[in-house]
Amino acid sequence: GGGGGGGGGGAPVVSSVATKMFAHNNPGAVGGERRGRARVDSQARPAEFFKPSKNFIPQPFLGKSATDWAAVSVHGINEPALRQRLESKCIGQDAVDKVTEEFAVHDKLTADDHEKLHNMVQQAHLLHTNHDDKGAEEIYEKVLEADPLDFECLTNLGKISYSGGDLQRARELFEKAVVVKPEREKTMYHLAIVLYDQQETDRAQILLQQVVQGYTGPKSGIIGESADTNTFHNSIAMLGLIHQSVHHDVDKAEKLYQVVLKQNGDHVLTLDHKCALHAIKGHPDEAAKLHRRVCNLDPNHTRKACPYLDSLFPPTQALMHPVQPLAKRMEDESENFALGSRKKHWTNHPWRSFVKKLTRMFGGGKPPPPDAVGTSKQKPVNV
Repeated sequence: GGGGGGGGGGAPVVSSVATKMFAHNNPGAVGGERRGRARVDSQARPAEFFKPSKNFIPQPFLGKSATDWAAVSVHGINEPALRQRLESKCIGQDAVDKVTEEFAVHDKLTADDHEKLHNMVQQAHLLHTNHDDKGAEEIYEKVLEADPLDFECLTNLGKISYSGGDLQRARELFEKAVVVKPEREKTMYHLAIVLYDQQETDRAQILLQQVVQGYTGPKSGIIGESADTNTFHNSIAMLGLIHQSVHHDVDKAEKLYQVVLKQNGDHVLTLDHKCALHAIKGHPDEAAKLHRRVCNLDPNHTRKACPYLDSLFPPTQALMHPVQPLAKRMEDESENFALGSRKKHWTNHPWRSFVKKLTRMFGGGKPPPPDAVGTSKQKPVNV
């Protein structure tokens, strides 16, 4: 007990609270297994404090109490844009912390280093344009080892990772790119696509809405580059897909598609999503007709993910029968097969008798007549 007077009394209090929190959450770790009400001292909070309420939403540990915005601004990051991305939950504090930790590596580069890395990036861009993703990936990775904050490398390597199916890596790269240049709304669209494929539709929807609002309305103090028209239309099309496939709000999806088609009647992504909408609403002929139009507009459409084709088939789990593991099947048959060669009843197994019957019925196992045994004449063999 005791208040621990003096200027150094604060440290034991923190230690005591931390110990009680750990002990409450891990009853077997401190003092063995405990039962009943946890014992607390006068300086610690009561045990009820550690019991989260039903509406409690756990928040990630943010490390520092606040971001070092002065360092952010010094490194050329758009502070107003980054603040809005954090407040709207487009990105998390952990992504910001990862970037700020790499400021020290970036600051060590000289002007000659930047020029050398710039030439390497240009070489990688050329390989990437010529569809040599492997060669471009190797150069991008070398550049990021020297400068982890190179925006072009982060975005292009994220695209290559996404094309290769590495969604988690693409997500990490795009998140860092959004922190480095939060005003680049096209990068937010790429991140939204990755999150949608990872079934994090809530956050993907927030990102897409930010892209749309940044293109059509005021930017809330953000000074930077808005998305291009095609990215703007793609974002609306993806929002419509989220409403029709996740929220099951076909009316809202229809309105969003009409916004795009009024401006661009041949927008492929919107038409493709509208095909799936027709199928959901029970109009298969209209969906098939519109899908043929999509294939004519985009000859490579059949190589891409298509919500319309997905809507024609039930979910994968409904098509597949339950598979019994081989170990379980062997365990079920262990009495007959595990030690079959050592058991005497193996030769009298019903399956063996059944096979014999079938063989005799079809004449495959008919024994030779008794008088023919040992009396067949062998022809001389010419050597």
